Amino acid sequence: MDADAILRDFERLKAACESMASKKIVVGIVGSVDSDVLAIAHAHEYGTEKLPERSFIRASFDSDQDKLGAIVSAEVNKVLSGQKSADAAANSIGAQAAQLVQSFIDDNRVKPQSDFSKKTQHTTLYETGTHIRDRIAYEVEG
Repeated sequence: MDADAILRDFERLKAACESMASKKIVVGIVGSVDSDVLAIAHAHEYGTEKLPERSFIRASFDSDQDKLGAIVSAEVNKVLSGQKSADAAANSIGAQAAQLVQSFIDDNRVKPQSDFSKKTQHTTLYETGTHIRDRIAYEVEG
């Protein structure tokens, strides 16, 4: 490989890294959503005085961090190898991350922290009528 080819490859890699670094992927309840849905989701995620915390976003990312790390690594490698644009990779990461959160809810791994909640809640994040699980999405910024 001659010096010009090495420089071109370096510039391509540098541009790919800069493009990926400018992306921010937001996963959760995004976009224009009814404020009641946001309030209910917030109450479940962080808890209130009367409702124990039942995190579904943070807990999903904590539980599935190895899966998410593998997704990000695979997509970044595709960008660096020239197989994918940074935009396509960011959208793929966002879609898969949103699916991880939905699967976390589907698997009923959202655990209430009180005995009362465990006795009264059988299917998490479905019984409120807001269908929080179905509103999990992603946005790519930048």
